[in-house]
Amino acid sequence: MINIIRQQSGNYASSFGAVISSLITFIGWQNSRGNLIPLMDYNQEDLTGGNLKYTNKSSIKYIFRFTALLSFISTCMNTPKTFEFYPFLQYTTFIIDVICAIILTIEATLIMKTRGILVNDSSYLRNRWKQFDAIMVLCIYFSIILQMFEFIGIIKEYSYWTIIRSPRPFILINVLKTFLRFKLPKNQIRSIVQRSSSQIYNVTVFFLFFMSLYAILGVQFFGSLTFHCVRIGTDLNNVTKSDLMIPDTYCSPTTDGFHCPEYFICQKLEIPRNLRGYNGFDELATSFFSVYESASQEGWVFLMYQAIDSLPSWRAFFYFITLIFFLVWLVKI
Repeated sequence: MINIIRQQSGNYASSFGAVISSLITFIGWQNSRGNLIPLMDYNQEDLTGGNLKYTNKSSIKYIFRFTALLSFISTCMNTPKTFEFYPFLQYTTFIIDVICAIILTIEATLIMKTRGILVNDSSYLRNRWKQFDAIMVLCIYFSIILQMFEFIGIIKEYSYWTIIRSPRPFILINVLKTFLRFKLPKNQIRSIVQRSSSQIYNVTVFFLFFMSLYAILGVQFFGSLTFHCVRIGTDLNNVTKSDLMIPDTYCSPTTDGFHCPEYFICQKLEIPRNLRGYNGFDELATSFFSVYESASQEGWVFLMYQAIDSLPSWRAFFYFITLIFFLVWLVKI
């Protein structure tokens, strides 16, 4: 009887303790609710201005977001092959860009008129998201001007100036702003930012160090690989594809590396960069790009085979095995 009473008392005590623990947890959660701030509430900056009657309307916001999506689609259509198959899209993308630029300029003008440009703390250029929006609008205007010059013939189509269009796909972030929104406590956000920023910094420094190291080693180990197997009697000033081995094979004029078969001879050829590709170890910039290509694990074996055929094989084995180890495996870990 006494054991039963003790057991029941123990159960009551356990239940009472569980209730107290739940109350404490609930009270702590209620107190921490005021500490919650939006981690990805992209539209929070629009709520600080009480006079933004039009831009804060959901329908107007969706119009601006649709305009950003339209600009993104226009950027995707602006490719050489697309214009080659559908020439009318050149003018379609130009008209779309002009319309998007006008609408997004109106949005920026309304916000500037209400908040100011730079004076107040809530002004347009004091807000980072609005700075991002301004950069996107400027990229659209630059793209319009570039396309006008291409129509007139002042600038050749798809020249190096077209790199101006490269940041434009980031305008898709403006579309996502409407849909992505969740909240976390301030301390947790601060902890996440500190931890992630520290890890990103360490990995970036580690990666750039080995990228630079192997770019320099590539220039020192290999240099310019220009010897190819060609038919005997080939005019080196007028080399055609039929004069080369199939596939094109690198070779070595010394005892190391690959030696050309019968009816072929190893000759130094100065092939233009646009024909032979932009990778290699000719200079530091090209070597840096080749190291990045190898670190992505795409096409690095062809570079290794070229080095093996042109120079002593141990150089290529040592270089590429250690490169893959440090720049691929360790970075992933």
